[in-house]
Amino acid sequence: MRILLLALWYSLRGYVRIRAKGFSAERFMNMAAFRGVYLWDIAYEGAGMTMKADAGGLDILEACAEKTGCSMEILGWGGLPAFLRRFRRRQVWSAGLLLFAAGLYLLSSFIWTVEVEGNERLETEKLLSACEKMGLRPGAWKQNVDTEAITNNLLVQFSDISWVSVGIDGTDVTIKLAETIEKAELIDRETPCDIIASADGVIVQITAERGTPKVQTGDVVKKGDVLISSELLIGLEGEEQHTEYTAAEGTVTARIWQRLTEELPLQYEEVQYSGVEKENRSIVFSEKELDIIHPDGAGKWEKTVLEEQPLALGDFQLPLSLKKEIWKEYEILEKTRTIDEAKSILEENLRKKTENLLSPYGKIEDIKIRFEEYADSVRAEGSVTLLDRIDEKRQTELKEKERENLNEF
Repeated sequence: MRILLLALWYSLRGYVRIRAKGFSAERFMNMAAFRGVYLWDIAYEGAGMTMKADAGGLDILEACAEKTGCSMEILGWGGLPAFLRRFRRRQVWSAGLLLFAAGLYLLSSFIWTVEVEGNERLETEKLLSACEKMGLRPGAWKQNVDTEAITNNLLVQFSDISWVSVGIDGTDVTIKLAETIEKAELIDRETPCDIIASADGVIVQITAERGTPKVQTGDVVKKGDVLISSELLIGLEGEEQHTEYTAAEGTVTARIWQRLTEELPLQYEEVQYSGVEKENRSIVFSEKELDIIHPDGAGKWEKTVLEEQPLALGDFQLPLSLKKEIWKEYEILEKTRTIDEAKSILEENLRKKTENLLSPYGKIEDIKIRFEEYADSVRAEGSVTLLDRIDEKRQTELKEKERENLNEF
């Protein structure tokens, strides 16, 4: 370590590289070292030796060479002074180098990128927007960024953050955070509510976990009817009874009938691609687009944006972006489908519509489709029978007196 420090020191002060020839070359080195001249990078070279020495000890080295009968040759100069002398005559180049260094130092004093790590529920844009209001943004002066204050403010503003760290590394800022454990969905078992019908139907099955059932299997119900009431009659028969209210729970399955219609024309247009594709690149500036490579062609083209890359300096967005598109040539053909083809398409469409009506618990029991043929179209009317849950919660509307009684309990 000491040798490395000495070599660095003499590199800053300046050194000279010499060659010593003669039968007393080793005696020459010993004498120079005895007189306080530091030598390093010593190597044998033919009949002599090469080495580096402190430039300030050149007079002592010449005296040692004369006393030992050696010949000393200066091979070159090194270190910081020699480097500066080399560019003394190149003033413009040196000035440019200094300006470049100054500009580089100036640019390194700004924040250019801000990244967020560890967020899953919290949106990155909201976090960056909050940081921007606190002075942390691309283009901000690093000296004006108080990382400790930003850390504390983020913890105050976002309750979902349990831990956060704001670190500056060069021109980059990384916000690392840990989110709180997501709260489980709470089921309200206190507020009185009824279970009502979400659709018309015939009850197939009812299971009341809490509350009083108001219907039974085979009953016809309409949308909005109470299926399981929040009212509970407390007390034995023949004794004084009172009513309490609860949050009704249960499932109700019903048979539901739906009527669906759809019409399909026999004449239709179809897009047919020729297989010819062309690439287009453009510059977008403030909603104005300038094509760089504009494909030639007089036909019809379908344009698809492959990518649009905003231009930025770090995270500082410029009002420019590069857009890349693919153009596909196509033509529109007039086509005619047969009545059987139209019926097949309509049947498939009605089945898909029916499936979209079902909840995860439902199933299709029956589909009956009736077709009507016209000169230019086919119309389908479907009668669909479904088995599905129709239970839906609705808060119970209590009278003032009932509310007072409920509060007493």
